[in-house]
Amino acid sequence: MWRCLQTQKLRKCKVSSWGTINVLETMYNIEDFERCAPALLDTITREYIWSGSGNQQTLWENKNAYKRFWIKKKVLRGITNYSLETTVLGQKIGFPVGIAPTAGHTIYHPEGDQGTAKGAARMGAAMTLNAVSHTSLEDIAASAPPGALLWMHTYIFPERDTLIDLVKRAEKAGYKALVVTIDEPFAYEIKCNARHRFFTEKEIQTVFPNIKAGTDFLTVDPRVTFNDITWLSRITKLPIIVKGIMTGEDAKMAVAAGASAIYVSNHGGRELDGSLPTIEALPEIVAAVSSYPSIEVYVDGGIRSGYDVFKAIALGARAVFIGRPALWGLTMGGADGVAKVLNILRQEFTEAMIHAGFTNPRQITSSSLVKNACQNPFGVMCI
Repeated sequence: MWRCLQTQKLRKCKVSSWGTINVLETMYNIEDFERCAPALLDTITREYIWSGSGNQQTLWENKNAYKRFWIKKKVLRGITNYSLETTVLGQKIGFPVGIAPTAGHTIYHPEGDQGTAKGAARMGAAMTLNAVSHTSLEDIAASAPPGALLWMHTYIFPERDTLIDLVKRAEKAGYKALVVTIDEPFAYEIKCNARHRFFTEKEIQTVFPNIKAGTDFLTVDPRVTFNDITWLSRITKLPIIVKGIMTGEDAKMAVAAGASAIYVSNHGGRELDGSLPTIEALPEIVAAVSSYPSIEVYVDGGIRSGYDVFKAIALGARAVFIGRPALWGLTMGGADGVAKVLNILRQEFTEAMIHAGFTNPRQITSSSLVKNACQNPFGVMCI
């Protein structure tokens, strides 16, 4: 049964009792991070990271939906050489996983977004900096290791001058793409009522250096349409990734409006409760844009293992992005914790890819999966 603070899990993870033990060495999968990281957070932050909208059906189904897909294991394929590398918008990454845009990283660890960016770069993963960051986009770019792939996230703010300023700064600082979140037609309130306590009025005005002073980022603009994507594409040379697409129809409209890539996302179950899990929406969207060879599709939501990564790639995603798992890693160990989370995903993805008979991510297809339409609440296959 859901509890805002997940007290039962916290009792099983007494972080403070481990003393001088390197905590990260005791983390063997993403579930370990999910169980233990909240013990290091204050109540409001814990509520914020754990919560979803409504009755949290979508929050939980994002994760559970991956259990409906089974990987076909192949043998005697003679695989001696393989590569995990792929590209996103022409930029090379170490394996098909990146960091999704999430807010306020310094609340989880003193290293903040700089720690997340460094951990991502260490593993060859793309880092998406949220507009609502406590660290300026210039400082992130300056402190990132050579070769780090940085994308800049933004909303279409009611104050268009704020958006123009952010875009021009991102271009100048060397960011390689804009990730535009478009799935908030009005302000939402997550379970446990933590959203509006998470960011105080003082914080809104003083600690978000990527947003012009006076911009109320909690107020969304309901007038936004695909025409605004077209407008944005005309004021920047950066490729635009439209985040929050959940239907094939919207994917086609985004491409027509000027999007370079489609990002399948339901905001981590924090928007419309009862909406499709992202992995269930993915195949329709991939099919919808299949006639546009240059258009890539990404997905986030519910990814908790490298096996989940494999399943998303098999269903047509070019890459996947993680939100909460990266924050759990950051909480547990700063840049080292983020790198550990990514390394776990990398190792599991490698295992899945080789067992399925492939030598690189671009070979993986949906023929490597079987979908089980029957599933009980424990995620166990029905016979």
